[in-house]
Amino acid sequence: MNDRVTQATKNAAVFLLPPYESEAERRDALDGAVELMRQAIEHAVRAGRDDLAFKLLDLVHETERRDGR
Repeated sequence: MNDRVTQATKNAAVFLLPPYESEAERRDALDGAVELMRQAIEHAVRAGRDDLAFKLLDLVHETERRDGR
């Protein structure tokens, strides 16, 4: 299997995971996701992809709004 097919399979498998049972676990997971997106913004900017960084920033803001922050 080539690398792209392997990665696509892993990406798809993530969507089969059940959500965490407790609200605290879900909140912690979402906080972690926001932190990773913020780190990705810096990497995208440093890579010269400010267009991608702005999309990530929009996603961070949307996530925080939906979560009531």
